[in-house]
Amino acid sequence: MAMMFRRNANRSESQRLSEVALRVQPATFYYAVERDGQQIGGASSSLDTTSNTLVSEEYFVGDFPTRAGFERTSARWQTRLTRGFRLADLTIDIARPTRPFSINAAVQEDTSLFIAGTRKFGGHPPARYTFAPPLFTPSLAPVAFMLGGPPTIGRKQTMSVFDPTTRIVTRAELQIRAESLFTVIDSAAAAPGGKWVAAHRDTVRAWRIDDASHGLTTWVDGEGRLVASKVGDIAITRTAFEIAFKNFKASSDTLLVRRKQRMNSGKR
Repeated sequence: MAMMFRRNANRSESQRLSEVALRVQPATFYYAVERDGQQIGGASSSLDTTSNTLVSEEYFVGDFPTRAGFERTSARWQTRLTRGFRLADLTIDIARPTRPFSINAAVQEDTSLFIAGTRKFGGHPPARYTFAPPLFTPSLAPVAFMLGGPPTIGRKQTMSVFDPTTRIVTRAELQIRAESLFTVIDSAAAAPGGKWVAAHRDTVRAWRIDDASHGLTTWVDGEGRLVASKVGDIAITRTAFEIAFKNFKASSDTLLVRRKQRMNSGKR
């Protein structure tokens, strides 16, 4: 028994991450993005496995708040990892009326991240950052953290995380602050009038991981997948696909029609 304990306690980082990769369950979750209680967009987060890689993809479409108001924005972030749960490369595409950008990045020699802007949206010079391995994206760091140890309150770990907003690698400390039970919508049905409403709800146990440096409060499930998050007046909540995307599209179409009607009446 002492030998078994010593072997488990002295596992290398590579061994721990390989075990995390084996425990990953492919799944896609959907989220309603709200600002002050009003839905401003929808998002999705998927994690899938192939024979040689793991693929994570994040997607958002909605009215993103800016200093000048709101901009219709669509963003897609795809990350590829090795079967040992080590980041290989990633692409980020953000389409919006002002300041769109697209970048590619790849890990080189395990301790270096090379970032390059694409020809489609220039403006950012190439950059290279060294980091303490392993390196994760903001959505994958909680996965490695939660699957890499027991979900006990107080457990913490420092990780290297690539921040797309600043295009740099930071050292973030993840710590489990609390535990709670959430009730989330996992299926929806069409209601009279065309709006989608909750058809069934399920309970999910989640753990709170805070990032004080960004004012971010995040709740994740036992596999590190996002359940709910809040930063400032923006809240993200796990829900059904129809509520996340179809309700937002319907409300956006209605708002667009009203704007056109107001413009036409003004011309008269």
